[in-house]
Amino acid sequence: MKSELTVPLIQLVPWRAPAECEPPEALRPWLLEADSMTRRLRRYNSHLSVQLLGNRSVSLGADEQALVAVADPVGICREVILHGDHGPAVLGWTLFAEAALQGSGLQDLGEQPLGERIFGDAPARRDHLQLASFEIASNPWCPAATVWGRRSRLYLGQWPLLVHELFLPSLSSHSLPSHKELE
Repeated sequence: MKSELTVPLIQLVPWRAPAECEPPEALRPWLLEADSMTRRLRRYNSHLSVQLLGNRSVSLGADEQALVAVADPVGICREVILHGDHGPAVLGWTLFAEAALQGSGLQDLGEQPLGERIFGDAPARRDHLQLASFEIASNPWCPAATVWGRRSRLYLGQWPLLVHELFLPSLSSHSLPSHKELE
């Protein structure tokens, strides 16, 4: 996905397998989390809210088309910011086929975290975990910074969703647990 997000950013390196990346050690547990990021954020924040930035049609790259299983180069993007105790913690966007909007109930999601729907009662399926770093421009939610993020394919029923999560500066400076808390 190119510059179609509300929050301006530039991808510094292509998406890569975790073994091919060198993210900051404190972020590794977050980047490699197998369970719901919403659950992880709730463990380290007494307050968690979702700010929906929008749902809109976007152009998909060839790799994105393949991961969300669409022949059409146009998909839907749901963009959110997850806010924790110290402000905006995660910029997230999810790419999916337009048919999934109606077929999976995503149109009714609003400001409910996607993780609550995907990781609800049944175990979630996740594959294609990849990491990358980004330059994020100064914006209403955070200062300019270099940030790390991940993307992975999750399934909501039969629908593949390409979920992106970028960890914003307020998470890195306030919400990351110490190494002792991680043990």
